[in-house]
Amino acid sequence: MKINQASRINGETDNFLSRQQELIRELKQAGHEVISLGRGSPDLPTFPDIVDEFLQDSKKSLNHGYPPYGGKQSLKVAIQKFYQSEYGVELSLDEITIFSGSLAAITALPMVLLNPGDYALIPDPAFFGYQNGVKMAGGRSYPLPLKADHQYLPSYDQIPPAVLNQANLLFLNYPNNPTGAGATREFFEETVSFAKQNQIPVVHDFAYADISFHQSAPSFLSVPGAKDVGVELYTLSKTFNMAGWRIAFAVGNQELIHLIEGFIRVSFGGVFGAIQDAVEFGLLNSQEGRANLRAVYQDRQAAAVQLLKAHHIEVLDSAGTFFLWIKLPNDVDDVQFANDLLKEKYVAVVAGSTFGEYGKGYIRVSLVDQTETILETLKRLISFIEEN
Repeated sequence: MKINQASRINGETDNFLSRQQELIRELKQAGHEVISLGRGSPDLPTFPDIVDEFLQDSKKSLNHGYPPYGGKQSLKVAIQKFYQSEYGVELSLDEITIFSGSLAAITALPMVLLNPGDYALIPDPAFFGYQNGVKMAGGRSYPLPLKADHQYLPSYDQIPPAVLNQANLLFLNYPNNPTGAGATREFFEETVSFAKQNQIPVVHDFAYADISFHQSAPSFLSVPGAKDVGVELYTLSKTFNMAGWRIAFAVGNQELIHLIEGFIRVSFGGVFGAIQDAVEFGLLNSQEGRANLRAVYQDRQAAAVQLLKAHHIEVLDSAGTFFLWIKLPNDVDDVQFANDLLKEKYVAVVAGSTFGEYGKGYIRVSLVDQTETILETLKRLISFIEEN
């Protein structure tokens, strides 16, 4: 029998990352040691006291049944306290929902907001998960260029009126993946005004909230009026090195929270209660661990940036995230560069154009390895640039 797949998942599957993974496998099978700094998953373990809490909570019989949709009230109360303490944002319980990883909400929101043909406004370059959800909803993506000369912030006044009239979703992400750029409160104030004027819901992906270097990253919800127009997504993957635990939450506009809960109720289900209990503990008891983790990433970033700048390679001195955004010299093709770097120096990085048209000419390097390994990788990168 021939299986006909739905048109919503048709498309280019042989993309840069899948081809790169295949090449890495081939090189390893040939006996080469490949250093991969393309991935976006933390290299350090989950905080030990959170693991200990989980082990205890996993034995509780109350956690062995189906978890409540939208999350446990005890975790929601912890999120209330966390957001008040960290960002000065007051939340009611019906302005919070919990789900299995932020990708669940990134998929849910286009599904509940976009009709076929509607636009989602998506930064370019950006995490490709935003595009996937829009495509599955039958929507269209309109790119918002992020350029160095505008501090990698979108310019709302450049969006055509015809697009604005059909737009019903705006994705933002600061500190930004892939560039590492930060946003200001003034930009978020501008965003609230723009969203109200054009009646466009805002989704701020705050994935790297806790990995900020020069100053604390502002929450979108800390700006007056933000809850009127949008929600903020917060994953625990980066804050506590919990990528494999698959848990995140959304806070903000009550109507949007209700829509997210409704979609997730019929699609993804809930999160194991013991994981929720462990996150509750982490949010209220991990200030020191979080500070230490930030210091690790900041040390890695500082050492990497210093080395690159010493060799006159243009790199953004990022506001946060665990990524480096490196500009290639002389309009070099970033995809070809990344492929050749892997074949010749056995170093894997991500071509900037993977994240969109305005990522062309850049590469993204992850800081998710020991400093010594990162610097060795960058030395190979520098050598390859100088040789070519």
